[in-house]
Amino acid sequence: MSPPPFDGRAVVAVPATLPATIPTPRATVDPVATDPIGTDLVLVDRTRRQDLRWRPGERLEHVFEAQCTQRPGGLCVDTPGRALSYGEVDARANRLARHLLRRGIGSGHRVALLFDDAVEAYVALLAALKAGAAYVPLDPAFPADRVAYIVGDSAASAVLSTSRLAVSAGSTPVLALDALAADIGREDPAPVRDDERGPLLDDLAYVIYTSGSTGNPKGVAVDHASIVNFVRVAAEVYGLRPDDRMYQGLTVAFDFSFEEIWLSWAVGATLVPKPAGAGGLLGADLHAFLTERRVTAMACVPTLLATIEDDLPDLRFLLVSGEACPENLITRWYRRDRRFLNVYGPTEATVTATWTEVHPGDR
Repeated sequence: MSPPPFDGRAVVAVPATLPATIPTPRATVDPVATDPIGTDLVLVDRTRRQDLRWRPGERLEHVFEAQCTQRPGGLCVDTPGRALSYGEVDARANRLARHLLRRGIGSGHRVALLFDDAVEAYVALLAALKAGAAYVPLDPAFPADRVAYIVGDSAASAVLSTSRLAVSAGSTPVLALDALAADIGREDPAPVRDDERGPLLDDLAYVIYTSGSTGNPKGVAVDHASIVNFVRVAAEVYGLRPDDRMYQGLTVAFDFSFEEIWLSWAVGATLVPKPAGAGGLLGADLHAFLTERRVTAMACVPTLLATIEDDLPDLRFLLVSGEACPENLITRWYRRDRRFLNVYGPTEATVTATWTEVHPGDR
């Protein structure tokens, strides 16, 4: 199958990211006359490396695959019904990638993803990348016309989903993976080889849609160099650890979810997704879930954090973004032994552009 022409009239491309996200104001910073992107308007943290973390040829899936090599038996995803190691998730993704390649879906293609189950979404996005395609994440909560618009505007070659979800995709094929489970299960679980995938036609990793100012969603196309660089830098400066258990509560259609998913995978941590079909988990219900599942790390918007009244003693890493964080919330959740970060960045800047540690009394 030849890749369909990418019209993408609502899509903007993202250049390679800065060498590192702009650092905490508490660090020593100086404007520099010359820097890696050729401007004197960037603040540079002298305490940290400023070189690019991405290397030529490196792709987003390689971040995950590195952990599969280093710790194949390490716990990757932990749900009440399923606990999967890095090796097991990788094997599932390799099988699905080969199934996509067998259908002619690979390099140069875009693959839309629509799932209400986190594990299925993780496997599908990894499989799309391993096949050489870019993925286009969707949310089951999107109205049908929004789904149809994004599928068409992104020129997706297929929509990966499940038979329990109704998908409005026009003439684009919808692959219900549960109905294809037997065929997919017969594929080889070994890593996908370069000769199977063929030459890579572009460097696009994903296209994520935000609310457009003209009424239609706007797609932001991000390449592997940009997102790998971000993940490498954030994994280095945020302070996540392999023994962390990260709550994964954000939809994959929101790029804030990269702070949960890909940063955890970059360090070999465990994802603890909210239950499938749970909708918005808030307040006492969210507190009970986080406590029961022994969550140690969480990324969320301040509004959600404000719904939790009691402290979470196991929580050692907390990251807020997407909104201004009120001072009273910082005071309530700050602890000397808890790393508490506030980050910000438009989607066009590849997830996050600035970060800082927060403390009570900060301005």
